[in-house]
Parts: sequence; C-alpha cells; structure tokens
Amino acid sequence: MAKLKQIADATNVSVSTVSKVLNGKGRVSEKKRREILKVAKELGYTPDFRARTMAKKTKITTVGLIVPDIINPFFARLTRGVEKACGEDSLVILMDSFRDLHREEKLIRNARFFGVDGIIIGNSRVNDDLVLEVSSYIPVVVFDKDYDHENVVSIILDNFYGAYCATKHLIENGCSNVIHLGGTYELYVSLQRLEGYQAAMKEFSLQPVAYAVGYDEGKGYEYMKRILLSGQKVDGVFCMNDLVAIGALKAVKEFSLRVPGDIAIVGFDDDEQLCEVISPPLSSVHQPVEEMGEVSAKLLLELIKGNKKVRRYIFSPRLVVRQSSLRGKEGTA
Repeated sequence: MAKLKQIADATNVSVSTVSKVLNGKGRVSEKKRREILKVAKELGYTPDFRARTMAKKTKITTVGLIVPDIINPFFARLTRGVEKACGEDSLVILMDSFRDLHREEKLIRNARFFGVDGIIIGNSRVNDDLVLEVSSYIPVVVFDKDYDHENVVSIILDNFYGAYCATKHLIENGCSNVIHLGGTYELYVSLQRLEGYQAAMKEFSLQPVAYAVGYDEGKGYEYMKRILLSGQKVDGVFCMNDLVAIGALKAVKEFSLRVPGDIAIVGFDDDEQLCEVISPPLSSVHQPVEEMGEVSAKLLLELIKGNKKVRRYIFSPRLVVRQSSLRGKEGTA
C-alpha cells in the first residue's frame, strides 16, 4: 500500500501537505490538489483508519446493533437513528437475527468477542438472565423491556396506552366487534399491546378476540382471510403493526368489503411511506422510531463513558387518524 511519503515525493510537496489534501483540508492550488489525488489513486493509497484515529488521539467506539428483521421498516428507521447519533467517531455493526431466537441469543452472547464497546438490542423477547450476564462485560441498551441494572438502559414505548387508544378509537367510531391481530406472545411488546386492546374492550363491555398472528404482511393477510371465510363477525381490526394491517386490508378488499365502511382498520408504528400510499390511507399508532434510535445510541455512548445515571427512557405514542378507521366516510372496495 502506498505511503504518504511516496505520494509526497512524486508530487514534490511535504508529507503534511499530502495528508491535509487527502483529508480535505489545507490550502494548495486546485491544480496541485488534483495532482496529489491523481497520484494517490494511481499508487493505490488507502487511508489507515486506525492510524488516523490514533493520530487524533480519539478512540473509535464500536456499537453493536442487533435487530430481529432489518427488512421491517421499523428496524430500518431505528438503525438510521442509531447511525445518526453515533456520527463519524463511532462504528455501528448491524446484526440481523432473522427473528430466530437462538441466533439472536448467540449474537448477544458473542457480541463482546466482536470487539464492540456496547450493544443495542432492538427486541424485547431476550432472556433477562442473558441481558444481565452480558451487561457484566459491556453496556447494554434494550428496547421495550424494563431493567433496573446500572449497566443497562431500557428504551420504552408505552405500548399499552397506544393499543388502548387505537382500540378505543375504533369503538368510538361505531365498531362493536373489534378483533386484534397481534404479534407472537413470547415478545413482551406484543403482550403489552394485547393488554391495551383488552383494557379498551373491557371498558366498553365488549368481548375481546385476539389472534397471535406475527409481524409481516403475509401473516396479516392469511389470518384476516381465514377469519372472513369463517363468517366471524368483525367490523374493526387493531393490528400489531402496519405490515400486518396492510395484509389485513388486502384480504378485506378481496372479499369486496369496504374499508372503513364495513371493516375499520388501525395499525401500529405509523410508517408514513406505507400508511399514506395505500388506499385508503391507514390510521396508525405513531412512535418516534428514528428519535428512539438516536436516544438509544446516545445513552449507550454515555454508558460506555461511565455515565450510568439514566436507567430508562420512556416515549409516549399518539394515534394518527386517517381514512381507514373513519366509519362515517366512504371507504374503498
């Protein structure tokens, strides 16, 4: 690999001038700058990131981010928030568990051997003992599960309240047979949303009917189609997330039923790129995902520095009402 001195000798400038030009700094003529960059490219120069870090006398912090499904828009936006907060002096290693619990636990347990300074776990189904075990080696940030440990920070959304608001909204818009297409119940966040749904149904003396569906569009479609084929009475659907809601909406349309005229639908996450483009636009419980990612990264970096004052950070959701749940308005077939 070419060294700075080789480039300096070939262009008749000092090593420091070459270094500044390659780092986008220094005052040299445009002609000389182009010459230095051309020679560097011809000689195959590659910056030594580690050496540059040592020269700056700053340590590059390596953050491990473990998510269950990077294709899911929620985790894509979460990752973006983490990356924004980490900036140029931190390296983010993204690991996808593919919703495989064994793989996820293996990634968490082995994270410290990957050279990370701390990890963010974007999933709440992990074993508590494993989180506490790993936190004895490196700082840990976990989503949607509350811990009281000095080396663990919990990022929490009030999922109960969000689910309660969504269900209550459906009922107040004339739905009396509201079902819940929920996530699988080994995930704590799924249980919280189920409980919020049940609380709203109980408040209005309605019978709750919930299904452990999953998290993707295909599952939402499959279960909603099965429910409609069974002849079960349903005029409102609260879904685990926006993807499940979109699948349910697709199934309802296939049965030539109107949304929201015959069946009103509400999702969770409020991914605008999804909710605004489908027909009718999808009502959804908003959570500030990108901000949650930023906060999780900032708190992890503080933990790595030894600042252990913050143990939890709580976000509040809000319902964003669109056409899919407004029963008084025209829906689409």
